[in-house]
Amino acid sequence: MRSLYLFLLLLVAACQTEAHRLLVVDLTLADPLTLETTAAPWHAAGYRVEYRRFYPHLTREDLTRYRTVLVLGGRQPESLSDALTIGDLAILNEWVRRDGVVVLAYAEDAGALDRWIINQWLASQGAGIAIGGGSGPSRAQLLDATPLPHSALDNAGFAAFPAGRNYPLQIRDKNQTLARGGSSAVVAASRVNDGLIVVASRSLLASADADPGGRARDFLVALARWTRRPAEWAGIGAATRPALLQLAGGPAQVAVHAPPRAPPAGAAAIVLPQPVSAARADPVVAPGWINRQGMRVLWSRFTLPALDSLLGFVEVAALNALATRIPEQAILDTASTRTLWKIAADRLQATSIRWFPAVSLAAIPSQGADEVDLHGKLTPVACGLDSLYWRGALRPSYRVMSRLGGARPEVIGGVALDLDSAMTLYRGSGFCDADYSVGLTSLGLGRDEVERLAALPPVVRYDTLLERGLLGGYYEGLETAVAERAIVLRSELRRLHPDVRFAFHASDAPADWFTLGLLRGFSSPDAPVLLWLKERRGGGRALVRRYRERGVYALSALGLEPDRALFAQSEWPRLRFAAFSDHAGFWLDGAATDSLGRVIRRFTK
Repeated sequence: MRSLYLFLLLLVAACQTEAHRLLVVDLTLADPLTLETTAAPWHAAGYRVEYRRFYPHLTREDLTRYRTVLVLGGRQPESLSDALTIGDLAILNEWVRRDGVVVLAYAEDAGALDRWIINQWLASQGAGIAIGGGSGPSRAQLLDATPLPHSALDNAGFAAFPAGRNYPLQIRDKNQTLARGGSSAVVAASRVNDGLIVVASRSLLASADADPGGRARDFLVALARWTRRPAEWAGIGAATRPALLQLAGGPAQVAVHAPPRAPPAGAAAIVLPQPVSAARADPVVAPGWINRQGMRVLWSRFTLPALDSLLGFVEVAALNALATRIPEQAILDTASTRTLWKIAADRLQATSIRWFPAVSLAAIPSQGADEVDLHGKLTPVACGLDSLYWRGALRPSYRVMSRLGGARPEVIGGVALDLDSAMTLYRGSGFCDADYSVGLTSLGLGRDEVERLAALPPVVRYDTLLERGLLGGYYEGLETAVAERAIVLRSELRRLHPDVRFAFHASDAPADWFTLGLLRGFSSPDAPVLLWLKERRGGGRALVRRYRERGVYALSALGLEPDRALFAQSEWPRLRFAAFSDHAGFWLDGAATDSLGRVIRRFTK
């Protein structure tokens, strides 16, 4: 009898562990540092959130290890990513039959293929939910979401919260709505067999940091807790009229991939949010002008006729840095461009402004091979580890920008790189011949195995590394190789201009292997890189700490937009704290008007 009692206790403990585990499957293979906002509400609700980055597909082992799965949709065919397969759908079928929870989060900025696959699968389950809005990414709406009063999801709040971009959800029954945006559902659920299906956008599930009032987080935590309470699902409409799954005629062909028994050995899951490292970090040394005033940067486009106007705005707004995007043809070292930069340097010399000439990473000509994406196709950016690209494009561009001050090098505060566009392309690439050779060498495999893998054509390189569990080590090797080359280039540039700083501008936090390698290589404790990101308000200190753990030393600036919050003085205490406590200052994008300049001056006093 005692043995039976112990067996029952162990069985109950095992069931409880499974009920507390949640698996995140992200078809974009996103870096963990960009998923922590999405994972945080589920962690707060009592889930152990596990993320298997380098095997973004479901296995039969997942059915017994996890109670809940969060599927973050990919961006095919508009952008580079992996995509749902027939094998994934087969596992999801079993998931809901085993009283599991399936949370489907579609991509709102692209991803017509996965949205279509999700809709087909929902229809086959009779779920009564469909993602509307068509297949065009431009139709996603930026809106606020309001928890539905008296819905099956109780204690989720009543106030609207910023929910990012969403497509309207078409539902069969009103009681399936958990939150609405305008007159349409944006979060909906359905009971299927003994399981539960929840549908929302990736943007909405990552909206906690976008709402300083905490309303988005309250809703998301309530939603996560609710998925753990099957007794409270009764108010949700049950699935009716299931149908055969139809996967013909979509935006692209759906891959036929049998689900494996378990993920490959090299694709282990990690826990999110990741624990904070207890190791003592090297202190970051900020320049004196940042210590005194913080970064106060205007990001704009360079034209010589508009320079005086820009300098006037910088003076009115009491800014201390000007970053100007320079056309790539103007970076060529010719007699005419030297005259142009001499005139610009003379005008900047009369001010105390630090100038950051900038160039777009995507606009720098490759001078060699192009990058190859995970499908084996060429992309319009340079092969990241091609030697000709570094010698004939990156190095000359940086050298010219760091010397644009001519006889007055003190006007150059640093050089900036605009990462937008290129980051998206590098995120789904890394399989050109130069990359592939370096990545395979970094894996530490035997000579025969390396030779077999090296003989593979580009079209199967990604899938082969994925299925063998080698993808994580491969990307790590690429990032390290980029960092090593960037260190050499940084040392050369600092010999030319000892005080030069390196800044990076982007809409999203850099998280692909190429730009992370650049950040690692160009940064050091005594000369941290400057990050000008369009990040959500708040979280700057946490992002910088995560970068520090990855070997990136950085100072971040908060992107201020000339919206009503900036003109409302009641918002200024919160914005000041975010800019000068959570971040090391702020930056503005264009919009150089006198009225805005006066508002900024008052804001910074």
